Amino acid sequence: MKRFWYSLLIAALGLNLSAGAWIYLANAETAQKEDVYGNLELFTRALERVRRDWVDGENLSYQQLIHNALRGMISDLDPHSEFLDAPKSGELKEDMEGTFGGVGMVLGPRDDVLTVIAPMEDTPAFKAGIMAGDEIIRIDGRSTERLGISEAVRLLRGAPGTDVEVTTRRPSTGEVRDVKLTRAVIKVDTVKDLENGREFPLLEAGIGYVRITQFGEHTAGELDDALRKLEK
Repeated sequence: MKRFWYSLLIAALGLNLSAGAWIYLANAETAQKEDVYGNLELFTRALERVRRDWVDGENLSYQQLIHNALRGMISDLDPHSEFLDAPKSGELKEDMEGTFGGVGMVLGPRDDVLTVIAPMEDTPAFKAGIMAGDEIIRIDGRSTERLGISEAVRLLRGAPGTDVEVTTRRPSTGEVRDVKLTRAVIKVDTVKDLENGREFPLLEAGIGYVRITQFGEHTAGELDDALRKLEK
């Protein structure tokens, strides 16, 4: 009988020790995850190792490395989150305000080539005869072969009255030409009608069509204006 109680006591102590060890390890793992200074130390060691040992590390700045790390951290949260550095933040602000200094081209990739999706009416690009489908192969002498859309937009935008030279190629004819464009204030309408304008005529059966292309600071006012035109 004593042996039974002794065995039972040993088993209980073993279970208690196992449970205690599991709780200790779980708490230790949680503490490690929440240890801000310890994890920052790990980040700093990795930062220094990359800067010191990477083959081209001397050409990397601390700002570049940290911004890259921030982009990865934020983009990993969900598909809609993004880290914005100062230039991108400025571009977003301009887009939201609906006006900026530029040449008036909507760009996009086509077969990995920077291509004009559409020139905006009454803008420098439109007046210079740049057409949808034209390929932009150089901006101020810089090749666009490995240039991203955001970087190309940054090069084309600037203070109104300043010049930028673009080299275009028209696939239908093979014509290559250099075009000097003087930047102007570009206003982006975010509410348009079926014809991509701002007239908003009634269609058949008294149906009105209003299209919101993007959201900005003036979208609500533009929508009110469109509805008033439809009511008239």
